[in-house]
Amino acid sequence: MKKKKNKTNNKLLKKLKKHYSKIDLSKKKFNTLELILIFIMALVFGVLIGEMIYGGNKNSVSLTSNNYAEIDEIKSTYNTILNEYINKVDKKTLKDAAIKGMFTVLGDKHSTYFTQKETESFQDELNGYFYGLGTTVYQPKDGLVTINEVYKDSPAEKAGLKKGDQYLKINGKDVTKLTSEQISERIKGTNGKEFTLTIKRNDKEVSVKVTTGKVAIPSVSSKLITNNNKKIGYIEISIFASNTDEQLKETLKNLQKDNIKDLIIDLRYNQGGQLDTVINVASEFLDKKVPIIQISDKKATQIRYSEGNDNPKYNIVVLINDVSASASEVLAAALNEQLGAPLIGTTTYGKGTVQKTKELTDGSLIKYTIETWKTSKGNNIDKVGIKPTIKIEQNNNYYKTGKDQDDAQLQKAIETLNK
Repeated sequence: MKKKKNKTNNKLLKKLKKHYSKIDLSKKKFNTLELILIFIMALVFGVLIGEMIYGGNKNSVSLTSNNYAEIDEIKSTYNTILNEYINKVDKKTLKDAAIKGMFTVLGDKHSTYFTQKETESFQDELNGYFYGLGTTVYQPKDGLVTINEVYKDSPAEKAGLKKGDQYLKINGKDVTKLTSEQISERIKGTNGKEFTLTIKRNDKEVSVKVTTGKVAIPSVSSKLITNNNKKIGYIEISIFASNTDEQLKETLKNLQKDNIKDLIIDLRYNQGGQLDTVINVASEFLDKKVPIIQISDKKATQIRYSEGNDNPKYNIVVLINDVSASASEVLAAALNEQLGAPLIGTTTYGKGTVQKTKELTDGSLIKYTIETWKTSKGNNIDKVGIKPTIKIEQNNNYYKTGKDQDDAQLQKAIETLNK
């Protein structure tokens, strides 16, 4: 049965390849028939590759007459809209809408489709780096695009750009009427590209030469808090990107030089990130073979354990709120259940699912749910969240001042450690 199926697939591929080889893939535009053929070839290869990996899965998808009928309906609708609809429709927009529509049917807000442009920002954040200058910018109402932050060791810092610098020209061309997004698009995404920037600094025009490079996005920040002659380390993790674990290691080393005994880990507003990264982060605090998370797919459940050795022992307190989600909930639960670390703040978001990403040929991306997870002790937090050990709402004044003394949750953490 399997051999017969493979022969049918091979014949199908030979027929499609014969027509596919006639298409000039270097050109920028294709006619409708060519687009459909490319789509079907991509689908066929995707299905066959899937069968090679998951050949033993009874639920494997294969091309059947029913599948062809469904594809024909999609093709027919696509052609009808392009050829007969009264207004002109962009092909790419139509394609984007069709894929987004498939994900809408799933009823899973964590499974979604990203356009090519959306994919770039999403991937940058998860990878923990991008190619560009290494600044964040903002634009006051009716004002010039202004540098808000200059990343450490970035091309921007090396070139001497500073917070508060305002964009006037890029390579001699006026950019004062451009938005912050438009300026970022001109600079970001390339490596080794030279720019001459004319910026406004203290009401004077300054010319700065800068070359783009790889920029690490900081996802870990820290400070030393001294209270009652006691040194407390404070670490804020904003996302679990691919390089967050490396940044955490370096941060811990620096705090250890100050001989800290207590540590506050701030996971407020951390919406998650990469699973392997949060396992590595948890391993910095949990001994080897201590369970961190239980993950289940359609077939089985596996437990991921800490890989840590000779970890320093701190008195740890974790800050959480209703935005803390996914990977940040994994870490909060593991430290609470395995170390008894108090959780201070408000109940977390409650995202107990794991997603996988797949980049499509045009640079767009799909993200879809493949697993569910429970805490190290088997507790389900999906759509429920993790309740804090000590519930305390944030002081409204903190949103105005941003000062530590007005941060009610942080102050409660310090008080808890002092006890």
